Amino acid sequence: MARVELSFADGAQPVELPLIPDDDVDNYDPCLLPDGDVIFASSAPFTGVPCVAGHDHVVNLYRWHRADGRIRHLTFEQDHDRCPTVLPDGRVLYLRWEYTDLPHFVSRILFTMNPDGTAQRAFYGSNSYWPNALFYARPVPGDPARFFAVVGGHHDHPRMGELVLFDSRGGRVEAEGAVQRIPGRGRPVVPVLRDGLTKDSWPKYLHPWPLGDWHALAAARPSPASEWGLYLADTFDNLVLIKEIPGEAPLEPIPLAPRPRLPMPPSRVGPANRDAIVQLVDVYAGPGLRGVPRGTVKRLRLFTYHFAYHGMGGR
Repeated sequence: MARVELSFADGAQPVELPLIPDDDVDNYDPCLLPDGDVIFASSAPFTGVPCVAGHDHVVNLYRWHRADGRIRHLTFEQDHDRCPTVLPDGRVLYLRWEYTDLPHFVSRILFTMNPDGTAQRAFYGSNSYWPNALFYARPVPGDPARFFAVVGGHHDHPRMGELVLFDSRGGRVEAEGAVQRIPGRGRPVVPVLRDGLTKDSWPKYLHPWPLGDWHALAAARPSPASEWGLYLADTFDNLVLIKEIPGEAPLEPIPLAPRPRLPMPPSRVGPANRDAIVQLVDVYAGPGLRGVPRGTVKRLRLFTYHFAYHGMGGR
């Protein structure tokens, strides 16, 4: 069982959070909210990834309420929701792997939601064949549209890949919002349709932490012969080594510095309610109903289906 601990900068003893304690449940990817609650990924749904007959255990996002210890299930997916982080406007940014009616190797896209799980919306990469995945996306301080992320393939290197700076104001599909690949100053980011997208691309990056508009801390491996180390990377193609430990891999750099407390959107959840409100702005948006004249759709049918458990499922 993977556990989550709360650590303190003053050196006090870490405290294990009372999340989901079952021996056959893993909890990880914690995200501390401005009010002290924690959003985390957990395999508690007992759903299995279908293409490997359910042997990989799917994680969805949950919220632990510090005040009373309640835990709420926030996302309900057939595949993984990972890498939650808080945007400067208080929304939660996370990676969603969508599997239904899609080529599964190009369907890990960024979503946002309120900390209570409401208003789940596509943020970047929906209806796109590039990027295949956007791991460890984290916003530039003070800017909810600009973010660094690790662009990776699917059946190549797990969760590692190229470091790219994005700005969703430039667009949210393919490379519309891709500002720069690092290194790659002065060259456009060209979207490529390939499963093993970054297999032969170097440097490899993990866990970027933006420090400003143009630079970020990250774990990196500059070449196949290199060790993993902690680096300062910037949009001028500099990659400055900060720390390397022979035979080990220092990962997940987090700068310790005072930061302003981010806003906390008010909760819209009514736990006693047995219904919900869904707002659909434009049913004709996107390619699904391309060619269908406006005014043709009169009714919507809502349906659901059950996902496969561990050790079940298939292609």
